[in-house]
Amino acid sequence: MRKIILILFLSISFLNLFSQQDSVLKNFKFRNSNYRAITMNIGGGSNFSNTELVSGSNKNHNSSGSAGASYYANKSTDRILFNMSGGLYGSFSAGRSKNSSDDDKNRNLSFAPNFSILNKWFSRKFFTELGADMSAQSYNSKSTDISPLSEQKNKRNNQSLAIIAGIGKGRLENITDMQNALWLNKGLEKEGRLSRTLSAGELNGLGRAITAANNTRVLDARKRTQFILETIDGYFQQNGLINKTDIKYFSNLNDIVFFAFNEPRLSGTETFIRLRPAITNFSDNNSRQPADEKTGSRATSWSALLSMGVSKYVPMNLKHQNNYGASLRLYYFSNHSNEKFYTSGILINEFDFNPELRQAGVALFFQHAIYPNTRTIISFRLDSETGYQDVGDESGFFGIASLTGSLNYFISYRTRFTCNLGAAYQNNIYSIYNSTNHLTLLPETVQIFANAGLEVSL
Repeated sequence: MRKIILILFLSISFLNLFSQQDSVLKNFKFRNSNYRAITMNIGGGSNFSNTELVSGSNKNHNSSGSAGASYYANKSTDRILFNMSGGLYGSFSAGRSKNSSDDDKNRNLSFAPNFSILNKWFSRKFFTELGADMSAQSYNSKSTDISPLSEQKNKRNNQSLAIIAGIGKGRLENITDMQNALWLNKGLEKEGRLSRTLSAGELNGLGRAITAANNTRVLDARKRTQFILETIDGYFQQNGLINKTDIKYFSNLNDIVFFAFNEPRLSGTETFIRLRPAITNFSDNNSRQPADEKTGSRATSWSALLSMGVSKYVPMNLKHQNNYGASLRLYYFSNHSNEKFYTSGILINEFDFNPELRQAGVALFFQHAIYPNTRTIISFRLDSETGYQDVGDESGFFGIASLTGSLNYFISYRTRFTCNLGAAYQNNIYSIYNSTNHLTLLPETVQIFANAGLEVSL
Protein backbone atom coordinates (compact mmCIF):
# COMPACT_ATOMS: atom_id res chain seq x y z
CA MET A 1 0.00 0.00 0.00
CA ARG A 2 2.79 2.45 0.90
CA LYS A 3 4.54 1.68 -2.41
CA ILE A 4 1.33 2.40 -4.33
CA ILE A 5 0.93 5.75 -2.54
CA LEU A 6 4.57 6.67 -3.24
CA ILE A 7 4.32 5.75 -6.95
CA LEU A 8 1.11 7.74 -7.33
CA PHE A 9 2.58 10.79 -5.55
CA LEU A 10 5.73 10.77 -7.72
CA SER A 11 3.65 10.34 -10.89
CA ILE A 12 1.47 13.34 -10.03
CA SER A 13 4.52 15.49 -9.21
CA PHE A 14 6.20 14.55 -12.51
CA LEU A 15 3.10 15.34 -14.57
CA ASN A 16 2.63 18.67 -12.80
CA LEU A 17 6.14 19.71 -13.75
CA PHE A 18 6.11 18.66 -17.41
CA SER A 19 2.46 18.88 -18.52
CA GLN A 20 1.53 21.33 -21.26
CA GLN A 21 -2.02 22.65 -21.23
CA ASP A 22 -4.25 23.61 -24.15
CA SER A 23 -4.73 27.36 -23.64
CA VAL A 24 -8.10 27.60 -25.44
CA LEU A 25 -9.61 24.77 -23.39
CA LYS A 26 -7.92 25.94 -20.20
CA ASN A 27 -9.17 29.52 -20.41
CA PHE A 28 -12.81 28.76 -21.29
CA LYS A 29 -15.40 29.90 -18.72
CA PHE A 30 -18.79 28.23 -18.57
CA ARG A 31 -21.38 30.94 -17.89
CA ASN A 32 -25.18 30.90 -17.92
CA SER A 33 -27.65 33.21 -16.21
CA ASN A 34 -30.21 30.71 -14.91
CA TYR A 35 -31.08 27.36 -16.46
CA ARG A 36 -34.07 25.38 -15.17
CA ALA A 37 -35.58 22.05 -16.14
CA ILE A 38 -38.62 20.11 -14.96
CA THR A 39 -39.19 16.41 -15.60
CA MET A 40 -42.38 14.49 -14.86
CA ASN A 41 -43.26 10.86 -15.41
CA ILE A 42 -46.22 8.61 -14.71
CA GLY A 43 -46.81 5.00 -15.56
CA GLY A 44 -48.71 1.90 -14.65
CA GLY A 45 -49.54 -1.61 -15.69
CA SER A 46 -51.57 -4.67 -14.90
CA ASN A 47 -51.58 -8.36 -15.78
CA PHE A 48 -53.73 -11.42 -15.22
CA SER A 49 -53.08 -15.13 -15.72
CA ASN A 50 -55.16 -18.27 -15.25
CA THR A 51 -53.48 -21.66 -15.41
CA GLU A 52 -55.50 -24.85 -15.34
CA LEU A 53 -53.77 -27.66 -13.43
CA VAL A 54 -54.82 -31.16 -12.46
CA SER A 55 -55.32 -29.99 -8.88
CA GLY A 56 -57.36 -26.95 -10.00
CA SER A 57 -56.90 -23.47 -11.41
CA ASN A 58 -54.08 -21.11 -10.46
CA LYS A 59 -55.01 -17.44 -10.83
CA ASN A 60 -52.61 -14.51 -10.54
CA HIS A 61 -53.20 -10.83 -11.09
CA ASN A 62 -51.33 -7.68 -10.07
CA SER A 63 -51.35 -3.99 -10.83
CA SER A 64 -48.70 -1.32 -10.30
CA GLY A 65 -48.23 2.36 -10.84
CA SER A 66 -45.56 4.99 -10.35
CA ALA A 67 -45.25 8.76 -10.62
CA GLY A 68 -42.42 11.20 -10.20
CA ALA A 69 -41.33 14.76 -10.73
CA SER A 70 -37.90 16.37 -10.59
CA TYR A 71 -36.56 19.91 -10.81
CA TYR A 72 -33.09 21.12 -11.71
CA ALA A 73 -31.59 24.61 -11.69
CA ASN A 74 -28.09 25.81 -12.56
CA LYS A 75 -26.45 29.23 -12.53
CA SER A 76 -22.83 30.07 -13.32
CA THR A 77 -21.49 33.63 -13.23
CA ASP A 78 -18.16 35.17 -12.26
CA ARG A 79 -19.43 35.54 -8.68
CA ILE A 80 -21.78 32.58 -8.16
CA LEU A 81 -21.91 28.90 -9.02
CA PHE A 82 -25.30 27.48 -8.04
CA ASN A 83 -26.75 23.99 -8.47
CA MET A 84 -30.07 22.74 -7.14
CA SER A 85 -32.04 19.57 -7.78
CA GLY A 86 -34.98 17.87 -6.15
CA GLY A 87 -37.57 15.24 -6.80
CA LEU A 88 -40.49 13.25 -5.44
CA TYR A 89 -41.13 9.68 -6.49
CA GLY A 90 -43.87 7.26 -5.50
CA SER A 91 -44.97 3.76 -6.45
CA PHE A 92 -47.82 1.40 -5.65
CA SER A 93 -48.45 -2.26 -6.38
CA ALA A 94 -51.15 -4.73 -5.47
CA GLY A 95 -51.63 -8.36 -6.38
CA ARG A 96 -53.38 -11.60 -5.57
CA SER A 97 -52.48 -15.24 -6.10
CA LYS A 98 -55.09 -17.95 -5.65
CA ASN A 99 -55.10 -21.72 -6.10
CA SER A 100 -56.76 -24.72 -4.52
CA SER A 101 -54.71 -24.51 -1.30
CA ASP A 102 -53.60 -20.86 -0.97
CA ASP A 103 -55.12 -17.42 -1.37
CA ASP A 104 -52.57 -14.61 -0.91
CA LYS A 105 -52.91 -10.82 -1.28
CA ASN A 106 -50.14 -8.21 -1.13
CA ARG A 107 -49.95 -4.42 -1.12
CA ASN A 108 -46.86 -2.17 -1.40
CA LEU A 109 -46.59 1.62 -1.21
CA SER A 110 -43.45 3.76 -1.24
CA PHE A 111 -42.45 7.44 -1.37
CA ALA A 112 -38.95 8.85 -1.86
CA PRO A 113 -38.37 12.63 -1.86
CA ASN A 114 -34.89 14.14 -2.26
CA PHE A 115 -33.35 17.59 -2.41
CA SER A 116 -29.81 18.83 -3.05
CA ILE A 117 -28.38 22.35 -3.18
CA LEU A 118 -24.86 23.76 -3.40
CA ASN A 119 -23.90 27.41 -3.74
CA LYS A 120 -20.39 28.79 -4.20
CA TRP A 121 -19.57 32.48 -3.85
CA PHE A 122 -16.36 33.70 -5.52
CA SER A 123 -14.40 36.76 -4.48
CA ARG A 124 -11.25 37.34 -6.51
CA LYS A 125 -9.41 33.99 -6.32
CA PHE A 126 -11.18 32.66 -3.22
CA PHE A 127 -14.54 31.02 -2.63
CA THR A 128 -16.91 29.97 0.13
CA GLU A 129 -19.48 27.24 -0.30
CA LEU A 130 -22.58 26.09 1.50
CA GLY A 131 -25.00 23.32 0.60
CA ALA A 132 -27.18 20.48 1.81
CA ASP A 133 -28.29 17.00 0.74
CA MET A 134 -31.59 15.68 2.04
CA SER A 135 -33.41 12.46 1.26
CA ALA A 136 -36.14 10.29 2.74
CA GLN A 137 -37.85 7.02 1.96
CA SER A 138 -41.06 5.54 3.27
CA TYR A 139 -42.08 1.97 2.48
CA ASN A 140 -45.20 0.10 3.60
CA SER A 141 -46.16 -3.44 2.69
CA LYS A 142 -48.94 -5.80 3.69
CA SER A 143 -49.26 -9.47 2.85
CA THR A 144 -52.41 -11.45 3.71
CA ASP A 145 -52.89 -15.18 3.45
CA ILE A 146 -56.66 -15.78 3.29
CA SER A 147 -56.52 -19.52 3.86
CA PRO A 148 -55.38 -20.07 6.53
CA LEU A 149 -55.79 -16.50 7.74
CA SER A 150 -52.49 -14.76 8.52
CA GLU A 151 -51.13 -11.27 7.99
CA GLN A 152 -47.69 -9.68 7.81
CA LYS A 153 -46.97 -5.93 7.83
CA ASN A 154 -43.76 -4.00 7.31
CA LYS A 155 -43.16 -0.27 7.77
CA ARG A 156 -39.75 1.16 6.97
CA ASN A 157 -38.63 4.79 7.10
CA ASN A 158 -35.27 6.38 6.39
CA GLN A 159 -34.29 10.05 6.56
CA SER A 160 -30.87 11.64 6.05
CA LEU A 161 -29.47 15.16 6.10
CA ALA A 162 -25.94 16.30 5.27
CA ILE A 163 -24.54 19.84 5.34
CA ILE A 164 -21.61 20.90 3.17
CA ALA A 165 -19.56 23.94 4.14
CA GLY A 166 -16.17 24.95 2.82
CA ILE A 167 -13.68 27.59 1.83
CA GLY A 168 -10.97 27.49 -0.77
CA LYS A 169 -9.06 29.01 -3.62
CA GLY A 170 -9.42 28.56 -7.36
CA ARG A 171 -12.25 27.33 -9.56
CA LEU A 172 -13.03 24.27 -11.66
CA GLU A 173 -14.61 25.23 -14.99
CA ASN A 174 -16.80 22.99 -17.16
CA ILE A 175 -15.12 23.02 -20.60
CA THR A 176 -17.31 20.47 -22.40
CA ASP A 177 -18.89 23.14 -24.63
CA MET A 178 -15.44 24.46 -25.60
CA GLN A 179 -14.35 20.91 -26.38
CA ASN A 180 -17.30 20.51 -28.76
CA ALA A 181 -16.57 23.92 -30.29
CA LEU A 182 -13.06 22.71 -31.16
CA TRP A 183 -14.45 19.50 -32.66
CA LEU A 184 -16.91 21.54 -34.73
CA ASN A 185 -14.14 23.88 -35.89
CA LYS A 186 -12.01 20.89 -36.86
CA GLY A 187 -14.85 19.30 -38.87
CA LEU A 188 -15.75 22.51 -40.73
CA GLU A 189 -12.11 23.26 -41.44
CA LYS A 190 -11.66 19.78 -42.91
CA GLU A 191 -14.69 20.27 -45.19
CA GLY A 192 -13.43 23.71 -46.27
CA ARG A 193 -16.49 25.58 -44.99
CA LEU A 194 -14.65 28.19 -42.91
CA SER A 195 -13.82 31.52 -44.50
CA ARG A 196 -10.62 31.75 -42.43
CA THR A 197 -8.76 30.13 -39.56
CA LEU A 198 -10.50 31.03 -36.33
CA SER A 199 -8.54 32.91 -33.70
CA ALA A 200 -8.47 31.90 -30.02
CA GLY A 201 -11.00 34.64 -29.28
CA GLU A 202 -13.35 33.47 -32.03
CA LEU A 203 -13.08 29.86 -30.83
CA ASN A 204 -13.91 31.03 -27.31
CA GLY A 205 -16.92 32.90 -28.71
CA LEU A 206 -18.08 29.74 -30.46
CA GLY A 207 -17.88 27.86 -27.17
CA ARG A 208 -20.01 30.54 -25.48
CA ALA A 209 -22.54 30.32 -28.32
CA ILE A 210 -22.87 26.56 -27.74
CA THR A 211 -23.35 27.22 -24.02
CA ALA A 212 -26.08 29.79 -24.72
CA ALA A 213 -27.80 27.42 -27.14
CA ASN A 214 -27.79 24.48 -24.73
CA ASN A 215 -28.78 26.47 -21.63
CA THR A 216 -31.77 28.42 -22.88
CA ARG A 217 -35.07 26.89 -21.87
CA VAL A 218 -37.36 26.03 -24.81
CA LEU A 219 -40.30 23.81 -23.91
CA ASP A 220 -41.16 22.47 -27.37
CA ALA A 221 -38.52 19.87 -28.32
CA ARG A 222 -38.75 20.71 -32.05
CA LYS A 223 -38.42 24.43 -31.36
CA ARG A 224 -35.49 23.73 -29.05
CA THR A 225 -33.64 21.86 -31.81
CA GLN A 226 -34.31 24.74 -34.19
CA PHE A 227 -33.22 27.32 -31.60
CA ILE A 228 -29.91 25.53 -30.88
CA LEU A 229 -29.00 25.27 -34.58
CA GLU A 230 -30.01 28.88 -35.28
CA THR A 231 -28.03 30.20 -32.31
CA ILE A 232 -24.77 28.51 -33.33
CA ASP A 233 -25.30 29.24 -37.04
CA GLY A 234 -26.02 32.87 -36.11
CA TYR A 235 -22.61 33.18 -34.48
CA PHE A 236 -20.87 31.96 -37.66
CA GLN A 237 -22.99 34.22 -39.90
CA GLN A 238 -22.69 37.39 -37.80
CA ASN A 239 -18.91 37.09 -37.65
CA GLY A 240 -18.46 36.15 -41.32
CA LEU A 241 -16.81 32.84 -40.51
CA ILE A 242 -18.68 30.65 -43.03
CA ASN A 243 -18.12 30.77 -46.79
CA LYS A 244 -20.69 28.13 -47.74
CA THR A 245 -23.85 26.94 -45.93
CA ASP A 246 -24.73 23.63 -47.55
CA ILE A 247 -25.67 20.16 -46.35
CA LYS A 248 -22.05 19.47 -45.35
CA TYR A 249 -22.09 22.53 -43.10
CA PHE A 250 -25.36 21.66 -41.36
CA SER A 251 -24.54 17.95 -41.06
CA ASN A 252 -21.32 18.85 -39.19
CA LEU A 253 -23.26 21.28 -37.01
CA ASN A 254 -25.98 18.73 -36.24
CA ASP A 255 -23.48 15.92 -35.65
CA ILE A 256 -21.43 17.77 -33.04
CA VAL A 257 -24.30 19.52 -31.26
CA PHE A 258 -26.67 16.57 -30.92
CA PHE A 259 -24.55 13.42 -31.16
CA ALA A 260 -21.27 14.25 -29.39
CA PHE A 261 -20.95 11.82 -26.48
CA ASN A 262 -18.55 13.15 -23.87
CA GLU A 263 -18.50 13.12 -20.11
CA PRO A 264 -18.33 16.50 -18.33
CA ARG A 265 -14.76 17.76 -18.66
CA LEU A 266 -13.20 20.18 -16.16
CA SER A 267 -10.27 22.55 -16.14
CA GLY A 268 -8.58 24.36 -13.28
CA THR A 269 -7.17 23.99 -9.80
CA GLU A 270 -9.08 24.00 -6.53
CA THR A 271 -7.58 24.10 -3.05
CA PHE A 272 -10.17 23.47 -0.38
CA ILE A 273 -11.09 22.89 3.24
CA ARG A 274 -14.48 21.20 3.43
CA LEU A 275 -16.64 19.98 6.34
CA ARG A 276 -19.57 17.58 5.85
CA PRO A 277 -21.57 16.70 8.98
CA ALA A 278 -24.50 14.32 8.51
CA ILE A 279 -27.29 12.62 10.45
CA THR A 280 -29.38 9.57 9.48
CA ASN A 281 -32.48 8.08 11.12
CA PHE A 282 -33.83 4.64 10.35
CA SER A 283 -36.81 2.62 11.61
CA ASP A 284 -38.12 -0.80 10.62
CA ASN A 285 -41.23 -2.39 12.15
CA ASN A 286 -42.61 -5.83 11.37
CA SER A 287 -45.66 -7.60 12.72
CA ARG A 288 -47.22 -11.01 12.13
CA GLN A 289 -50.70 -12.21 13.03
CA PRO A 290 -52.24 -14.34 14.49
CA ALA A 291 -48.87 -15.24 16.10
CA ASP A 292 -48.86 -11.72 17.59
CA GLU A 293 -45.13 -11.29 16.97
CA LYS A 294 -43.52 -7.90 16.48
CA THR A 295 -39.98 -6.70 15.83
CA GLY A 296 -38.74 -3.15 15.80
CA SER A 297 -35.42 -1.59 14.84
CA ARG A 298 -34.30 2.00 15.40
CA ALA A 299 -30.99 3.55 14.43
CA THR A 300 -29.58 7.06 14.54
CA SER A 301 -26.10 7.84 13.27
CA TRP A 302 -23.96 10.95 13.24
CA SER A 303 -20.90 11.49 11.09
CA ALA A 304 -18.51 14.24 10.12
CA LEU A 305 -15.90 14.37 7.37
CA LEU A 306 -13.24 17.08 7.31
CA SER A 307 -11.17 17.12 4.12
CA MET A 308 -8.32 19.41 3.15
CA GLY A 309 -6.63 19.12 -0.19
CA VAL A 310 -6.12 20.14 -3.77
CA SER A 311 -7.57 18.95 -7.08
CA LYS A 312 -6.12 19.77 -10.48
CA TYR A 313 -7.77 19.16 -13.88
CA VAL A 314 -5.42 19.66 -16.83
CA PRO A 315 -6.66 19.63 -20.47
CA MET A 316 -3.46 18.66 -22.30
CA ASN A 317 -5.13 19.10 -25.69
CA LEU A 318 -8.42 18.24 -27.39
CA LYS A 319 -7.82 14.49 -27.07
CA HIS A 320 -6.02 14.10 -23.73
CA GLN A 321 -6.81 15.10 -20.14
CA ASN A 322 -5.01 14.54 -16.83
CA ASN A 323 -6.81 14.88 -13.48
CA TYR A 324 -5.16 14.38 -10.10
CA GLY A 325 -5.37 15.44 -6.49
CA ALA A 326 -4.56 14.75 -2.87
CA SER A 327 -6.41 15.34 0.38
CA LEU A 328 -6.08 14.82 4.11
CA ARG A 329 -9.27 13.27 5.49
CA LEU A 330 -10.48 13.16 9.11
CA TYR A 331 -13.63 11.10 9.61
CA TYR A 332 -15.85 10.37 12.62
CA PHE A 333 -18.88 8.06 12.76
CA SER A 334 -21.12 7.26 15.72
CA ASN A 335 -24.26 5.15 15.79
CA HIS A 336 -26.88 4.09 18.27
CA SER A 337 -29.20 1.31 17.19
CA ASN A 338 -31.76 -0.71 19.09
CA GLU A 339 -33.63 -3.91 18.20
CA LYS A 340 -36.64 -5.24 20.11
CA PHE A 341 -38.61 -8.49 19.79
CA TYR A 342 -42.15 -8.91 21.16
CA THR A 343 -44.52 -11.84 21.54
CA SER A 344 -48.11 -11.17 22.65
CA GLY A 345 -47.08 -7.65 23.63
CA ILE A 346 -44.28 -8.88 25.93
CA LEU A 347 -40.67 -7.85 25.30
CA ILE A 348 -38.65 -11.03 24.70
CA ASN A 349 -35.25 -9.74 23.57
CA GLU A 350 -33.55 -6.37 23.18
CA PHE A 351 -30.17 -5.49 21.68
CA ASP A 352 -28.27 -2.21 21.71
CA PHE A 353 -25.35 -1.30 19.45
CA ASN A 354 -23.18 1.78 19.87
CA PRO A 355 -20.22 1.57 17.47
CA GLU A 356 -17.81 4.46 16.91
CA LEU A 357 -15.28 4.85 14.12
CA ARG A 358 -12.45 7.40 13.90
CA GLN A 359 -10.17 7.66 10.89
CA ALA A 360 -7.30 9.88 9.76
CA GLY A 361 -5.91 9.26 6.30
CA VAL A 362 -4.48 10.56 3.06
CA ALA A 363 -6.28 10.05 -0.25
CA LEU A 364 -4.76 10.41 -3.74
CA PHE A 365 -6.23 10.02 -7.21
CA PHE A 366 -5.02 10.22 -10.79
CA GLN A 367 -6.99 9.90 -14.03
CA HIS A 368 -5.98 10.04 -17.66
CA ALA A 369 -8.82 10.40 -20.17
CA ILE A 370 -8.54 10.06 -23.94
CA TYR A 371 -11.09 11.50 -26.39
CA PRO A 372 -10.10 10.12 -29.82
CA ASN A 373 -13.28 11.54 -31.38
CA THR A 374 -16.60 13.04 -30.38
CA ARG A 375 -18.18 9.71 -29.45
CA THR A 376 -15.47 7.55 -27.92
CA ILE A 377 -13.92 7.76 -24.44
CA ILE A 378 -11.00 5.82 -22.96
CA SER A 379 -10.24 6.37 -19.29
CA PHE A 380 -7.68 5.09 -16.74
CA ARG A 381 -8.02 5.93 -13.05
CA LEU A 382 -6.02 5.13 -9.92
CA ASP A 383 -7.45 5.81 -6.44
CA SER A 384 -5.87 5.13 -3.08
CA GLU A 385 -6.32 5.97 0.58
CA THR A 386 -4.33 4.93 3.62
CA GLY A 387 -4.40 5.98 7.24
CA TYR A 388 -4.96 5.08 10.86
CA GLN A 389 -8.28 4.19 12.47
CA ASP A 390 -9.74 3.47 15.88
CA VAL A 391 -12.88 1.34 16.40
CA GLY A 392 -13.64 0.78 20.07
CA ASP A 393 -10.84 -1.35 21.48
CA GLU A 394 -9.35 -2.01 18.04
CA SER A 395 -7.01 0.26 16.13
CA GLY A 396 -4.56 0.02 13.28
CA PHE A 397 -3.75 1.04 9.74
CA PHE A 398 -6.15 0.66 6.83
CA GLY A 399 -5.67 0.88 3.09
CA ILE A 400 -7.64 0.99 -0.17
CA ALA A 401 -6.30 1.04 -3.73
CA SER A 402 -8.02 0.56 -7.07
CA LEU A 403 -6.96 0.77 -10.70
CA THR A 404 -9.71 0.87 -13.33
CA GLY A 405 -9.88 1.28 -17.07
CA SER A 406 -12.92 1.82 -19.27
CA LEU A 407 -13.71 2.08 -22.96
CA ASN A 408 -16.90 3.38 -24.56
CA TYR A 409 -16.41 2.92 -28.30
CA PHE A 410 -18.72 4.27 -31.00
CA ILE A 411 -19.62 1.71 -33.66
CA SER A 412 -22.76 3.36 -35.03
CA TYR A 413 -25.47 5.72 -33.83
CA ARG A 414 -27.32 2.70 -32.46
CA THR A 415 -24.45 0.46 -31.38
CA ARG A 416 -21.62 0.89 -28.87
CA PHE A 417 -18.94 -1.38 -27.50
CA THR A 418 -18.24 -0.97 -23.78
CA CYS A 419 -15.47 -2.48 -21.71
CA ASN A 420 -14.41 -2.15 -18.06
CA LEU A 421 -11.49 -3.79 -16.30
CA GLY A 422 -9.49 -3.23 -13.18
CA ALA A 423 -8.08 -4.40 -9.87
CA ALA A 424 -8.83 -3.41 -6.28
CA TYR A 425 -7.28 -4.04 -2.88
CA GLN A 426 -8.58 -3.35 0.62
CA ASN A 427 -7.22 -4.11 4.07
CA ASN A 428 -8.73 -3.50 7.52
CA ILE A 429 -11.78 -1.70 6.12
CA TYR A 430 -15.01 -1.27 8.07
CA SER A 431 -18.30 -1.25 6.20
CA ILE A 432 -21.35 0.63 7.46
CA TYR A 433 -23.80 -2.23 7.08
CA ASN A 434 -27.18 -1.38 5.53
CA SER A 435 -29.63 1.09 7.04
CA THR A 436 -29.08 -0.01 10.65
CA ASN A 437 -25.50 1.30 10.37
CA HIS A 438 -23.82 -1.66 12.01
CA LEU A 439 -20.05 -1.65 11.52
CA THR A 440 -18.64 -4.78 9.94
CA LEU A 441 -14.92 -5.49 9.46
CA LEU A 442 -14.39 -6.67 5.90
CA PRO A 443 -11.71 -9.28 5.15
CA GLU A 444 -8.52 -8.37 3.31
CA THR A 445 -9.47 -8.60 -0.34
CA VAL A 446 -7.77 -8.53 -3.74
CA GLN A 447 -10.20 -8.29 -6.65
CA ILE A 448 -9.60 -8.42 -10.41
CA PHE A 449 -12.49 -7.84 -12.78
CA ALA A 450 -13.24 -7.41 -16.47
CA ASN A 451 -16.43 -7.15 -18.51
CA ALA A 452 -17.39 -6.17 -22.02
CA GLY A 453 -20.52 -5.96 -24.12
CA LEU A 454 -22.50 -4.28 -26.86
CA GLU A 455 -25.16 -1.64 -26.30
CA VAL A 456 -27.75 -1.62 -29.08
CA SER A 457 -30.59 0.91 -29.26
CA LEU A 458 -33.47 -0.21 -31.44
